[in-house]
Amino acid sequence: MLLAAITCLACSRQPQIQPASFQVVSLGVTPEQVPAGEEATVIAQVTNLGGLPGNFTAELTMNGEQVAAKTVTIQPEKIVKLTFNVSSDEPGTYKIQLDSAGATLTVIAVEERDIELKYDSGVSQDSLWAGNNNGFLISFSPPAKPFVLKKVSICGGIYGVAWEGKTFELSVLDKFYTPFFSQVYAIAKFPVKGAFPYREPSWVDFDIPPTPMEDDFLVYLFTGTGMHKGIQVGVDDSFTNEHSDLASGRPPNLSVVSIDTFYNSTYWYSDRSKVNWMIRVTGSACMPVE
Repeated sequence: MLLAAITCLACSRQPQIQPASFQVVSLGVTPEQVPAGEEATVIAQVTNLGGLPGNFTAELTMNGEQVAAKTVTIQPEKIVKLTFNVSSDEPGTYKIQLDSAGATLTVIAVEERDIELKYDSGVSQDSLWAGNNNGFLISFSPPAKPFVLKKVSICGGIYGVAWEGKTFELSVLDKFYTPFFSQVYAIAKFPVKGAFPYREPSWVDFDIPPTPMEDDFLVYLFTGTGMHKGIQVGVDDSFTNEHSDLASGRPPNLSVVSIDTFYNSTYWYSDRSKVNWMIRVTGSACMPVE
């Protein structure tokens, strides 16, 4: 009897293992503001405060309505990250809730409209040729995704003599110089501006088959003509250049040409920071309602 009593007393002194108990450590939304119809990412961190593993069912709500659920097994004293994608077609402010943790998502109204992307003021300070095997290269970043490219506009003209019958190539490229679009045109598509001295270039539009752009892209005008005949493109120095370069070759085998080694150092445009090609693009995108 004494032995049994001692055994029971020892058992009663053993620590009790607590069952699984869960707590949402953090809840965040990225981005905190999205256009209507686009997704935001909700990231939650959940820990198990108990001494035994257990299954946690995460029920995510937006303004009190369940929009997602998933179940995970969490080991004792461990933290598990859960990811959800949420969206709404209706503008407004939404309360995101998971257990006692909350966050806020703002959905803004959008409309589809045409947008012109440019890096020039519209006033050309000069117009330049690109070299015998060179061309004008300029990069763009979509203001929203997808950005459906529809048109390229170039401020340029024809200079010199003996350009009749010549052609040039206009391309839209990805960041690896692979063409989305490429077409050869007669050089006469540009207005004849004559030889030097400098003459004001004119805007010429090129329609592009509607092309969705999900990432940065480039426009490349390969002139392929000599010093005394061909295409000249307007250049503007109103902004610090971050997008315009000279390039050599044909896509996808392009290489950037250093402007300061191509243009005479006595001219202002030998400084790349001042050189913005007057090349623009127009496309449509869903943008916040203004």
